[in-house]
Amino acid sequence: MIGWNEVKFSEPYPIKAGEELYAGYTYTQFDSNTDTKSYPFSAVKDGLAEQPLWVYCKLGNDTGWYNFSMDGYNISIQVLVEGDFAEYDVMPSDFGTVKGTINSNVETSVEFTNNAVEAVSSLDYIVSVDGVAGSEQHVAISPSVGYNKIGTFKVSIPCGSTEGLKNVKVEVTKVNGHKNGGATIVAEGKLSVAANMYKRNLCIEEFTTEQCGNCPRVAGYLHEYLETADPNRVFAVCHHAGYYTDWLTKSCDKTLLYLYNDGGRTFAPAMMFNREPDFKSAYATGQKNNVVLPGSTTEISKYASKYLNKTMADAKLDVSVAYNESESKAVIVVTGESNDAYDKESALLTLYLTEDNVEAKDQAGVSFGTTFYHQHVIRDFNSAWGAPVTWEGNKFSATYEFDVDSAWKKDDLKVVAFLNKHSTKSRIDNRIENVAGKNLVQNSTSIESVGSAYNVVEVARYNAAGQRISGKQKGLNIVKLSNGKTLKIMVK
Repeated sequence: MIGWNEVKFSEPYPIKAGEELYAGYTYTQFDSNTDTKSYPFSAVKDGLAEQPLWVYCKLGNDTGWYNFSMDGYNISIQVLVEGDFAEYDVMPSDFGTVKGTINSNVETSVEFTNNAVEAVSSLDYIVSVDGVAGSEQHVAISPSVGYNKIGTFKVSIPCGSTEGLKNVKVEVTKVNGHKNGGATIVAEGKLSVAANMYKRNLCIEEFTTEQCGNCPRVAGYLHEYLETADPNRVFAVCHHAGYYTDWLTKSCDKTLLYLYNDGGRTFAPAMMFNREPDFKSAYATGQKNNVVLPGSTTEISKYASKYLNKTMADAKLDVSVAYNESESKAVIVVTGESNDAYDKESALLTLYLTEDNVEAKDQAGVSFGTTFYHQHVIRDFNSAWGAPVTWEGNKFSATYEFDVDSAWKKDDLKVVAFLNKHSTKSRIDNRIENVAGKNLVQNSTSIESVGSAYNVVEVARYNAAGQRISGKQKGLNIVKLSNGKTLKIMVK
């Protein structure tokens, strides 16, 4: 019937913690007439009186989509839930890792959801670092945040006089001057405090495929930016995924689609900048996303400048490459060091071998007769999420061996290595701490010359079980050198 129709449960239904309640209805049309009593649900913007309804149906002898006038009527569903709910309820969200230096204060933004009966115009909060609580702080929220909306507030966190990775809790105590009665009133994060920090480089990861008609345009933006970027600080990798796949897709490309924090949606073209979650989700309203679609070269340059010039790192890397032409093998040695604040237990080392100027087979979005070339194509990698790092104090060294296909252009091959975190609980907690890279040929030294320069030779080789082997074996090889050092080499 047109007008409000009330339906109640025959008996109360208790909603348990963590449950979600959905409201819906079933529509059956018993008549073929086209008056307003026969029309089903129409989702329209509030205030639109003349929104047509599209229905896929049989009309006469033809079946298809038909446009019906709603004569000003549209259905609404309203669910009333009774219970003992707090009038003032603000739920803050966890905020990841914040970095600072000794004897300073660092600011970060904390997101919150307003479940209160009125708009939030002020909050009070208490910050605790490693269990030590500070005094209650007051912050004004302007503009105010309405019911069921998401807002942010700035929090000042004291770093203290000692280095290290510290646990931080932010408790929202009051909402508009009233006690916060929410069930979840504490947000948690980490505070990385260091006496020294390192210059932070940038890894730009691009999502693209040959089926994506918009990808050549955005790839052009990235190519134009890289022409003026510092090649010793900015490195690029291309994942052929996001919008279908193609002949260049690697298994790691599909795995990394997990990093889209966008309500389950993936897309291309898109980019990540050190996998930082600084972007608004296009579909998951109010959520932060690691992935963004830049609209110009200038926009890419703006993001890059932020991470290169306004962020620091708790660790640094160096990459050396030795290429054996006769065996078509590349040995990559990655060394690194960190300060005491770096979360070394969560550190993973990801290694990519990439190739530039790879001719496309059938790229969408380019003019007929035009040849398109892919850049930063992944030819090999050590692990989709990276391999665990074995630290000796605050330093490490890891050695990998890649086969180099004869079809790959050696002058266009690059090695990109970075330290990253991987969280299976939070898509936005997967940042890249720092990155380094080298060209395969121009910056490499032949394996033979490395040995002669330092008079170092291999004296023994073992597998992961500690058994001596006569030559290279797939998997982890432990190589003892004549200078007393030991290398751990992954043979693919």
